[in-house]
Amino acid sequence: MVPIGLVYSIYDSTELVIQKMIEASQRMIDVNRQVEGKGGGGGLNPATKRHLELQIKTLQNAPRDPDKLERLFEKKRRQKEQAMHIEDTERLVTEIEMLKVVLFLVCRNRRRE
Repeated sequence: MVPIGLVYSIYDSTELVIQKMIEASQRMIDVNRQVEGKGGGGGLNPATKRHLELQIKTLQNAPRDPDKLERLFEKKRRQKEQAMHIEDTERLVTEIEMLKVVLFLVCRNRRRE
């Protein structure tokens, strides 16, 4: 088993925690590439790989301002309610979950100040 390194302190900054989450997801994708390159089975399925890539993209691009995060979160929630295709719903659920994480981290740091 390959450690993914997703260990952080409650005192770590928002950006450090987000960076560690991105690195852990990227590491899982990289390990999968190595497994596929060796011709071995048991790698990530395509849906899981897309999920991890979307997590990374959402974490990288999410605003760090709580008000902007709240507005984006609500926009994505409304889009999810109106989604007609399962692929759209899956994508939006992943984005919403990552936005919740960023919002928690941003607000956590604001409460500490």
